[in-house]
Amino acid sequence: MPKKSESPAHGIWDGNLDELLAAPEHSLQPAPVAAVQSVKNKPRVDSPITKKETASPALLTMVTQPSSSKSNVGAPLQAAAPESGTSQSQSASEVSFKPMIRLQKSGLKDLLGSIKTIGLGREKTALIQNLATMLDAGLPLVDSLKTLQADTRSRAGRNLLQGIVDLVESGSPLWRAFDDQHCFSPDVIALVRVGEEAGSLAQNMGYLAQQQEKDQALRSKVKMAMIYPTIVLTIMFIIVMGLGLFVLPNLIGVLTSLNVPLPLVTRMVIAFTNFFSTHGPIAVPVMIATIVVMIILGKFTRLKGAAQWVMFQIPGIGRLAREATIARFGVILGGLLQAGVPLVDALRSLAEVTSVVSYRAFYLSLLEHVSLGDSFGKSFVAIRGSATLLPITVQQLVTTGERSGSLAKILLKIADIYEKKANDTAQKLPVILEPMLLLFIGALVGTIAIAIIVPIYSIVGNVAQ
Repeated sequence: MPKKSESPAHGIWDGNLDELLAAPEHSLQPAPVAAVQSVKNKPRVDSPITKKETASPALLTMVTQPSSSKSNVGAPLQAAAPESGTSQSQSASEVSFKPMIRLQKSGLKDLLGSIKTIGLGREKTALIQNLATMLDAGLPLVDSLKTLQADTRSRAGRNLLQGIVDLVESGSPLWRAFDDQHCFSPDVIALVRVGEEAGSLAQNMGYLAQQQEKDQALRSKVKMAMIYPTIVLTIMFIIVMGLGLFVLPNLIGVLTSLNVPLPLVTRMVIAFTNFFSTHGPIAVPVMIATIVVMIILGKFTRLKGAAQWVMFQIPGIGRLAREATIARFGVILGGLLQAGVPLVDALRSLAEVTSVVSYRAFYLSLLEHVSLGDSFGKSFVAIRGSATLLPITVQQLVTTGERSGSLAKILLKIADIYEKKANDTAQKLPVILEPMLLLFIGALVGTIAIAIIVPIYSIVGNVAQ
């Protein structure tokens, strides 16, 4: 039974939210000035929907539709339902719109936590999958974590699980224990938190396991596609260095002793050889160090955007990277919405876990427009260059899903479509790259051959005359 208001004449409601929404308009009277003043004096609770913000239609749909075990809407209301023994003065909106993203920590702590968990990517994925299976089977949370800890072989993995177990046994929620390890992404924290608050942790861990599996598969496809050209280019670099240091110096003496005018290509090869003969012991390590530094700068600094732009322009690789990024957009955002995470928090988590600079900026712009109450369709039109990042067909599907209230389902369908496209592109990628690499290597070998053979043929021609 909902608690009756002590001042029914003023319409102050402390009971069930569904009864409040179903109440006739004449039963809702303005609250007294004292009550309004007391609300104003309360400390502000951070929420994706602030005083100046209006929820987008998709977000309103998530909040107002009734709960269903198979639907992605209504899960925030489940989190909003007060448990027995809790204070009735806490409103449903305060519970359902708590920030679902991980708390902002110190950058130094995040860096140290990341260093401690280097190489645990697969183990974290296995942890989530196995934990989801055990919780779905009805095993208590602490027992599940201890079982996983006993089955983990690596020391770093055992330490990670020990920290989680200690925090959970001390009374902390699981999402807080994950967050304090500084190695789980914001989307993982969001899904675990909303699952705990809604009482559907096992179900959300299942969603999370599927999401992590698809995300890891997409990342692996891009990495595997980059292995072939990387190996070929590395071998070619080693061969060129070997020619410059050991083979060409012996041929240069022969060419210079011919006393004939040398073509431009031959003079370039002679200059290259002389440089490596004189400065080779210093030049080769410097070149290798320069390549390593450029890779580091392209991964961890502002040059990352330029490096990613170059990668997206490479035939085959750029197409695969774009399709995998769009598939991750559907997997992460659709999974978060399916688990009941509010739209604004889901977009913020998506932006935080996206490593592609251009797409992260796009997601942040989309978050800003949606937070102000714009629909997806209006946001796509307002954001410059959105069609370059998300194809028009994807934008239309997202807009349609928002209008029909099936946004999570549409996003997961988009993820399936582009995951299949990424699979096809990954299979065709060697066919696309092999001719380009062969042409490049052939041009390099042909240039060296011409530089050596042309002077010799010149001498043979002069002798014949």
